[in-house]
Amino acid sequence: MKVLRNNNGVTLIEVLAALTILSIILVSLMNIFPQMGKMNKYNEDKVQAISLAKELLIEWQENSEMITYISNPDTTLLLSLDPPQLADGYYVFNTTKNDFKATINIKEVASKISKLHNAHLIVVRLLNDNDKVVTETYGYILVPKAG
Repeated sequence: MKVLRNNNGVTLIEVLAALTILSIILVSLMNIFPQMGKMNKYNEDKVQAISLAKELLIEWQENSEMITYISNPDTTLLLSLDPPQLADGYYVFNTTKNDFKATINIKEVASKISKLHNAHLIVVRLLNDNDKVVTETYGYILVPKAG
């Protein structure tokens, strides 16, 4: 009952303490928003890159010039792309897709899928401006055996 009858106000120390605690909480919360924005941008880029990598994989799997070239690499027929390099047993093609650099690696793999076709692993990597891999996907191309 004594507290209810006390007509004294809040002291300056109590007001300053409350403001300090409130400021600390607000500053902590304000630091979260820029991080959320960066994470949203990263996730948006990642989703876009995954979609583009799948599109690129399908384009290369269905490209008849690519299948012809892989089945006979000595042919003078070369795609409308830069000539591939050979690295670690892979044909390495470099191209761009939207804002991403793309590296497509193709390598024949041992397969017993078909007596009429050779299986070739195709690995698609999309890189950002800093040459850091954003996403990677893979699939297979079936190429008719020669002869």
